[in-house]
Amino acid sequence: RHLVLCLMLATLSTSELVIDVQPSVISPEITPQLVINCSITNNQVQQLDLIKSLTLSRYNENTKEFNDLFTLNSSTLDLKQQLQLKYSQVSFGNLYITLSLPNPTQFDAKIYRCNATGDNADGANISLFAKMAVEYETNSTALIEEIRHCKKNENICKCSLKKVDHVEITQKSRFQFYASSEIIQELIEPLTLKCLFKTLIQGQKETSTLQSLYIIHEINGVIAFINKQQPVVTPIIDGHLKNVEGEIFDNESKDSYLQVTWNNLKHSESGKYFCEAHVNCSDGRFDKLIDIVTIIVRGSTLEDLVKVIQKLQRQAEVDKETIRENQNKIKIIKDLDTNQQDIISLKEDMNTTKQDIMSIKEDLDTKSQNILSIRENFDTNKHNMIIFQDNLTMTVANLSAALKEVENSVNKLLQYYLVPHRSCRNVISNETRVIVTLSSGLKVMCDTKT
Repeated sequence: RHLVLCLMLATLSTSELVIDVQPSVISPEITPQLVINCSITNNQVQQLDLIKSLTLSRYNENTKEFNDLFTLNSSTLDLKQQLQLKYSQVSFGNLYITLSLPNPTQFDAKIYRCNATGDNADGANISLFAKMAVEYETNSTALIEEIRHCKKNENICKCSLKKVDHVEITQKSRFQFYASSEIIQELIEPLTLKCLFKTLIQGQKETSTLQSLYIIHEINGVIAFINKQQPVVTPIIDGHLKNVEGEIFDNESKDSYLQVTWNNLKHSESGKYFCEAHVNCSDGRFDKLIDIVTIIVRGSTLEDLVKVIQKLQRQAEVDKETIRENQNKIKIIKDLDTNQQDIISLKEDMNTTKQDIMSIKEDLDTKSQNILSIRENFDTNKHNMIIFQDNLTMTVANLSAALKEVENSVNKLLQYYLVPHRSCRNVISNETRVIVTLSSGLKVMCDTKT
């Protein structure tokens, strides 16, 4: 086995722009996975003041050119896949791209190139790159050793010699684990780890069911996990965990995921982080997919602290401006509250006035009803007066007629009693004897009983 490293720039340090392959020599049926890592280890490259993109390429012997596989935009962390690979798994983050090829074949034994593009101090666009070759060999001795090893550990290694079938490759291509950055400044920068189990491409048949996702640190153990029976993510480490979220979907249109974000990382939290996906296959088998991300938590320098202080000062200015805007908004709200109180008071006065008006209206209605009642009584009394007047007129007329008759009777009586009797004839009296003056002047006594 031997390793070929090509650096096309003499001033470029391998600690800055790195292309690394593991392993550098692959063998059929023996090598389980080929990992190619293209990265910038300390976030800067000599002669590049501004890094715009990072590209991982593979040499094509037919065209004698490098074909771009993946391009990472350093400002947006947007990864663009330039060439479709049948079976592959890619993870990416801040200035790194890691390509994993399960069960590599002779076709994967190529020269791989890591290319960084950006501007120098003069503003000119330049490109720097590093290359590394992967060799292919058929090693019967290694194959025999692998067989012996598997005989001793049959339960563990029995699957390492068989080819990965299409279902297993499909599952691995759906499984991704990546970090926001592989190099974190201690106690300054946050770290986000995301484990993703993607949905199938349209037309593919689902042959497995995701049961659980775990994020594990090689020393600290389980960081967080989620499973179908426990939809709420359960963080194991309390304290400085900032945010833990995730969900396992039965719906094929959504990707299942588990994500952890925390601040104030310490050097002890450096190391390898594993994402495990526990999958229940349709044939009854249980499978476990594993992906790895290596995180380096480096100590903060004085320059880093100065940058943080400058950033905090800028943020403080922004916060001050925000506070001023909020104070103005609060003042406006207070004025609105005062106006609202005045409006409420005016409304209460209007309601009181309205109540008074309604009370006056009710009094007017009552008085109007009384007037109507009086008017009705007056009309009734007037009608009664008319009837009484008619009755009185009739009574007076009847009385006048009766008086007339009485007068006539009285006159007759007067004529009878007042006219002097000239004889005892026709003398009517209650007395037994009445003296009557005759026409001759002679007075005689008349007997009224005979």
